[in-house]
Amino acid sequence: MTKTENTINIINVTVFTLVLGIGGLASLSMKKQAVSEIENRQLTPFPAYSDSALWNGNYFRQVDQYYADNFPLRNRWINVSGSFRNKFGFESGDIKIYEPANDAEANEITDTTKNTVNSGPLPDDGAVGEVKKRLFVFKNRAFEMFGGSTAMGKSYANVINSYNRLGIPGLQVYNLIIPVALEFELTEKYKKLQKPNRPAIESIYNELDSTIKKVWAIDEIRKHREEYIYFNTDHHWTSLGAYYAYRAFCETAGLTPVSLDTVRYKVKSTFLGSLYRLTRDPKLKENPDSVKYYLFRDSVRFYIGSSNSLTYWGKSKMYGEGANGSNSYSVFLQGDLPIVKMETQHNNGRKIAIVKESYGNAFAPFLVNNYEKIIVVDQRYYTGDFVAMLKKEGINELLFINNIFAAHTPFHIEKIKRLKK
Repeated sequence: MTKTENTINIINVTVFTLVLGIGGLASLSMKKQAVSEIENRQLTPFPAYSDSALWNGNYFRQVDQYYADNFPLRNRWINVSGSFRNKFGFESGDIKIYEPANDAEANEITDTTKNTVNSGPLPDDGAVGEVKKRLFVFKNRAFEMFGGSTAMGKSYANVINSYNRLGIPGLQVYNLIIPVALEFELTEKYKKLQKPNRPAIESIYNELDSTIKKVWAIDEIRKHREEYIYFNTDHHWTSLGAYYAYRAFCETAGLTPVSLDTVRYKVKSTFLGSLYRLTRDPKLKENPDSVKYYLFRDSVRFYIGSSNSLTYWGKSKMYGEGANGSNSYSVFLQGDLPIVKMETQHNNGRKIAIVKESYGNAFAPFLVNNYEKIIVVDQRYYTGDFVAMLKKEGINELLFINNIFAAHTPFHIEKIKRLKK
């Protein structure tokens, strides 16, 4: 080995050792975070020592994960990595492909229902979309692509029918299926990226018992497709989108919807939601969201219930004011609690239970303007005696509200089914 080569090797070893040492010292000295807002998850804490964890290898695996989760300037490196991934997409025609093609099936079913409002795709306007992480990034927004099967939709309808056949005297059942945002933004050029939502909803409604009232929220929402009805970077709808579904529900249920013209509200500004976290797309980062929530005049007593008791109700507040950042949508009903109850000053005898997934959180507060009692059950987390609860609380109306993915997903269908023990 020559003297020059030896010098180079010494320099390499020295630089490597210095970088390793500085990184290790920084890792030990820098303040540790408990939660990653970028990834919306808990970071790994330093593991507690035990002999069993040491000998089975779990202890050092958790130590490795701890240092991986607490690497110096980790969030900045994640953003740099995301930028590189964006640049390495390749052109295919006028769509950038980052991931394997999405698995949403094309659907050529023609919607034959009359009196719908602009129910087809929009005319092509030259805008270029990107398929990324099985999402469609289009016009600085991200969209989920629906591809559910007719068979799954029928299974969902059969479960809803089973609640209509419980034999609870005077119980009126409703069903409201929420379309995805892409239904209202898709252009003719990209129409095969997802199945049209309205025919899928119609297929489910046709399978429901005739006495179940079907809420055509999709038609009311479509009238307002140019408004801020779905988030740009998150998979949920905004409170305004939920409001238009509420208006459609009121029409079906014989109620007068509240007007938002004079209702006070608060806003949680600037958050990047679930779809941004999946894609890390810089276009989405430049188009952040905000959450508006309304402060209705009606006095509301809000309670959090328990799956283990039909009598326990702890007094609380309808909005989770502490929700912020990527978790801002959890302001509604304080997030995905198993069961909550709202009681109002209305003495009209109308008492409704809502079975929902997270989309229902933004919808439920509007009903304080019309109902004496509103009970909201999250189908994913409530494990109590649902039917007994309906009877004990004197519920005479039952609304199932689910986004179109949930209405075509075995997980959600089974969760709804299991409420009826």
